[in-house]
Amino acid sequence: CLLLEEVINKEQVKMHDVVREMALWIASDLGKDKEKCIVQARGGLCEIPRIKNWSAVVRMSLMENEIEMVSGIPECSKLTTLFLQKNDSLIHISPDFLRCIPMLAVLDLAGNSSLRTLPEQISELVSLRYLDLSWTCIRRLPLGLLELKKLIHLRLDYMKRLKSVSGISNLLSLRKLQLLQSKMSLDMSLVEELQLLEHLQVLNISIKSSLVVEKLLYAPR
Repeated sequence: CLLLEEVINKEQVKMHDVVREMALWIASDLGKDKEKCIVQARGGLCEIPRIKNWSAVVRMSLMENEIEMVSGIPECSKLTTLFLQKNDSLIHISPDFLRCIPMLAVLDLAGNSSLRTLPEQISELVSLRYLDLSWTCIRRLPLGLLELKKLIHLRLDYMKRLKSVSGISNLLSLRKLQLLQSKMSLDMSLVEELQLLEHLQVLNISIKSSLVVEKLLYAPR
Protein backbone atom coordinates (compact mmCIF):
# COMPACT_ATOMS: atom_id res chain seq x y z
CA CYS A 1 0.00 0.00 0.00
CA LEU A 2 3.05 2.29 0.19
CA LEU A 3 3.66 1.90 -3.56
CA LEU A 4 1.77 3.57 -6.41
CA GLU A 5 1.21 2.03 -9.83
CA GLU A 6 2.70 3.90 -12.77
CA VAL A 7 0.03 5.35 -15.07
CA ILE A 8 1.69 4.44 -18.39
CA ASN A 9 3.76 1.33 -17.59
CA LYS A 10 1.68 -0.91 -15.34
CA GLU A 11 4.70 -3.14 -14.68
CA GLN A 12 6.39 -0.35 -12.72
CA VAL A 13 5.62 1.21 -9.38
CA LYS A 14 6.69 4.44 -7.70
CA MET A 15 6.71 5.85 -4.19
CA HIS A 16 5.20 9.14 -3.12
CA ASP A 17 7.82 11.73 -2.14
CA VAL A 18 6.50 11.98 1.43
CA VAL A 19 6.56 8.20 1.91
CA ARG A 20 10.06 8.05 0.41
CA GLU A 21 11.35 10.70 2.80
CA MET A 22 9.76 8.85 5.72
CA ALA A 23 11.40 5.58 4.66
CA LEU A 24 14.82 7.28 4.50
CA TRP A 25 14.19 8.90 7.89
CA ILE A 26 13.41 5.51 9.45
CA ALA A 27 16.42 3.88 7.74
CA SER A 28 18.69 6.59 9.17
CA ASP A 29 17.71 5.75 12.77
CA LEU A 30 14.95 8.38 12.84
CA GLY A 31 17.24 11.03 11.39
CA LYS A 32 20.10 10.49 13.83
CA ASP A 33 22.44 9.02 11.21
CA LYS A 34 21.60 10.84 7.97
CA GLU A 35 24.64 9.48 6.11
CA LYS A 36 23.66 5.86 6.66
CA CYS A 37 21.56 5.90 3.48
CA ILE A 38 22.63 8.26 0.70
CA VAL A 39 19.99 8.64 -2.04
CA GLN A 40 20.76 11.13 -4.80
CA ALA A 41 19.02 9.59 -7.80
CA ARG A 42 18.28 11.79 -10.83
CA GLY A 43 20.23 14.64 -9.24
CA GLY A 44 22.26 15.66 -12.28
CA LEU A 45 25.50 14.54 -10.59
CA CYS A 46 28.69 14.41 -12.67
CA GLU A 47 30.82 12.83 -9.94
CA ILE A 48 30.53 10.93 -6.67
CA PRO A 49 29.04 13.29 -4.06
CA ARG A 50 31.15 14.57 -1.19
CA ILE A 51 30.25 12.86 2.07
CA LYS A 52 31.53 14.03 5.46
CA ASN A 53 31.55 10.62 7.10
CA TRP A 54 32.07 7.85 4.55
CA SER A 55 32.56 5.29 7.32
CA ALA A 56 28.85 5.64 8.24
CA VAL A 57 27.42 4.94 4.76
CA VAL A 58 25.64 1.58 4.45
CA ARG A 59 23.53 2.05 1.30
CA MET A 60 23.93 4.46 -1.60
CA SER A 61 21.83 5.13 -4.70
CA LEU A 62 23.28 7.35 -7.44
CA MET A 63 21.19 5.94 -10.27
CA GLU A 64 20.16 7.98 -13.32
CA ASN A 65 22.84 10.67 -13.08
CA GLU A 66 25.62 11.80 -15.44
CA ILE A 67 28.60 10.44 -13.51
CA GLU A 68 31.56 9.85 -15.86
CA MET A 69 34.20 8.40 -13.53
CA VAL A 70 34.00 6.56 -10.22
CA SER A 71 37.30 7.08 -8.43
CA GLY A 72 38.81 6.55 -5.01
CA ILE A 73 36.99 7.52 -1.82
CA PRO A 74 38.01 7.23 1.84
CA GLU A 75 37.58 3.79 3.41
CA CYS A 76 33.88 2.92 3.29
CA SER A 77 33.88 -0.31 5.25
CA LYS A 78 30.13 -0.48 5.95
CA LEU A 79 28.79 0.05 2.43
CA THR A 80 26.74 -2.99 1.40
CA THR A 81 24.53 -1.68 -1.43
CA LEU A 82 25.50 0.56 -4.35
CA PHE A 83 23.16 1.54 -7.19
CA LEU A 84 24.95 3.14 -10.15
CA GLN A 85 22.62 2.06 -12.94
CA LYS A 86 21.65 4.31 -15.84
CA ASN A 87 24.60 6.69 -15.65
CA ASP A 88 24.91 6.90 -19.44
CA SER A 89 28.20 8.82 -19.25
CA LEU A 90 30.00 6.35 -16.99
CA ILE A 91 33.17 5.13 -18.71
CA HIS A 92 35.57 4.28 -15.89
CA ILE A 93 35.54 2.65 -12.45
CA SER A 94 38.91 2.91 -10.72
CA PRO A 95 40.57 -0.03 -8.93
CA ASP A 96 41.10 2.17 -5.86
CA PHE A 97 37.38 2.70 -5.53
CA LEU A 98 36.73 -1.05 -5.38
CA ARG A 99 39.37 -1.47 -2.71
CA CYS A 100 37.51 1.02 -0.50
CA ILE A 101 34.25 -0.97 -0.35
CA PRO A 102 35.23 -4.48 0.84
CA MET A 103 31.81 -5.29 2.39
CA LEU A 104 29.74 -4.52 -0.72
CA ALA A 105 27.06 -7.18 -1.29
CA VAL A 106 24.94 -5.57 -4.04
CA LEU A 107 26.33 -3.72 -7.07
CA ASP A 108 24.03 -2.55 -9.89
CA LEU A 109 25.73 -1.16 -13.00
CA ALA A 110 22.88 -1.88 -15.42
CA GLY A 111 22.14 0.50 -18.27
CA ASN A 112 25.57 2.15 -18.31
CA SER A 113 25.84 1.99 -22.09
CA SER A 114 29.27 3.68 -22.24
CA LEU A 115 30.91 1.24 -19.82
CA ARG A 116 33.24 -1.11 -21.74
CA THR A 117 35.54 -2.55 -19.08
CA LEU A 118 35.69 -3.48 -15.42
CA PRO A 119 38.94 -3.46 -13.43
CA GLU A 120 40.43 -6.79 -12.38
CA GLN A 121 40.26 -5.49 -8.80
CA ILE A 122 36.58 -6.41 -8.72
CA SER A 123 38.02 -9.50 -7.03
CA GLU A 124 38.42 -7.28 -3.95
CA LEU A 125 34.63 -7.38 -3.47
CA VAL A 126 34.80 -10.64 -1.58
CA SER A 127 31.32 -10.17 -0.03
CA LEU A 128 29.52 -9.48 -3.33
CA ARG A 129 26.33 -11.52 -3.77
CA TYR A 130 24.48 -9.66 -6.55
CA LEU A 131 26.01 -8.09 -9.66
CA ASP A 132 24.07 -6.55 -12.56
CA LEU A 133 25.99 -5.68 -15.73
CA SER A 134 23.03 -5.81 -18.13
CA TRP A 135 22.77 -3.25 -20.93
CA THR A 136 26.51 -2.41 -20.73
CA CYS A 137 29.04 -2.68 -23.59
CA ILE A 138 31.55 -4.83 -21.73
CA ARG A 139 33.23 -7.28 -24.14
CA ARG A 140 35.07 -9.46 -21.64
CA LEU A 141 34.43 -10.34 -18.03
CA PRO A 142 37.53 -9.60 -15.95
CA LEU A 143 39.24 -12.65 -14.50
CA GLY A 144 38.86 -11.04 -11.08
CA LEU A 145 35.09 -11.45 -11.33
CA LEU A 146 35.52 -15.23 -11.43
CA GLU A 147 37.06 -15.08 -7.94
CA LEU A 148 33.81 -13.93 -6.31
CA LYS A 149 33.02 -17.08 -4.34
CA LYS A 150 29.93 -15.61 -2.63
CA LEU A 151 28.24 -14.33 -5.80
CA ILE A 152 24.69 -15.73 -6.00
CA HIS A 153 23.00 -13.71 -8.77
CA LEU A 154 24.71 -12.53 -11.97
CA ARG A 155 22.81 -10.50 -14.59
CA LEU A 156 24.39 -10.21 -18.05
CA ASP A 157 21.22 -9.55 -20.09
CA TYR A 158 21.37 -7.46 -23.28
CA MET A 159 25.17 -7.37 -23.32
CA LYS A 160 25.43 -7.27 -27.11
CA ARG A 161 29.25 -7.28 -27.13
CA LEU A 162 29.98 -9.93 -24.52
CA LYS A 163 32.00 -12.64 -26.24
CA SER A 164 32.41 -15.28 -23.55
CA VAL A 165 31.63 -16.37 -20.00
CA SER A 166 34.37 -18.95 -19.98
CA GLY A 167 35.38 -19.84 -16.43
CA ILE A 168 31.92 -19.14 -15.03
CA SER A 169 32.08 -22.48 -13.21
CA ASN A 170 34.47 -20.84 -10.74
CA LEU A 171 31.51 -18.97 -9.23
CA LEU A 172 30.79 -21.78 -6.82
CA SER A 173 27.79 -20.16 -5.07
CA LEU A 174 25.99 -18.99 -8.23
CA ARG A 175 22.26 -19.71 -8.16
CA LYS A 176 20.91 -17.46 -10.91
CA LEU A 177 22.54 -16.58 -14.24
CA GLN A 178 20.80 -14.31 -16.74
CA LEU A 179 22.10 -14.03 -20.31
CA LEU A 180 18.94 -13.20 -22.26
CA GLN A 181 19.41 -11.18 -25.45
CA SER A 182 23.17 -11.09 -25.02
CA LYS A 183 25.58 -11.91 -27.83
CA MET A 184 26.10 -15.36 -26.39
CA SER A 185 23.96 -18.42 -26.91
CA LEU A 186 24.14 -21.79 -25.21
CA ASP A 187 26.59 -24.19 -26.87
CA MET A 188 27.88 -27.62 -25.90
CA SER A 189 30.96 -26.37 -24.06
CA LEU A 190 28.92 -23.91 -22.01
CA VAL A 191 26.43 -26.65 -21.08
CA GLU A 192 29.31 -28.73 -19.78
CA GLU A 193 30.65 -25.83 -17.73
CA LEU A 194 27.26 -24.87 -16.30
CA GLN A 195 26.76 -28.42 -15.03
CA LEU A 196 29.71 -27.83 -12.71
CA LEU A 197 27.70 -25.14 -10.88
CA GLU A 198 26.16 -27.29 -8.18
CA HIS A 199 23.89 -24.55 -6.79
CA LEU A 200 22.59 -23.13 -10.08
CA GLN A 201 18.78 -22.98 -10.00
CA VAL A 202 17.81 -20.45 -12.69
CA LEU A 203 19.33 -19.98 -16.15
CA ASN A 204 17.97 -17.50 -18.72
CA ILE A 205 19.72 -17.81 -22.08
CA SER A 206 19.01 -18.13 -25.80
CA ILE A 207 19.37 -21.57 -27.40
CA LYS A 208 19.87 -21.86 -31.16
CA SER A 209 20.78 -25.54 -31.54
CA SER A 210 18.48 -28.57 -31.21
CA LEU A 211 21.53 -30.63 -30.22
CA VAL A 212 22.12 -28.30 -27.27
CA VAL A 213 18.46 -28.60 -26.25
CA GLU A 214 18.77 -32.39 -26.23
CA LYS A 215 22.01 -32.21 -24.27
CA LEU A 216 20.39 -29.88 -21.75
CA LEU A 217 17.24 -31.97 -21.29
CA TYR A 218 19.21 -35.11 -20.62
CA ALA A 219 21.71 -33.45 -18.31
CA PRO A 220 21.68 -35.02 -14.80
CA ARG A 221 20.82 -31.67 -13.19
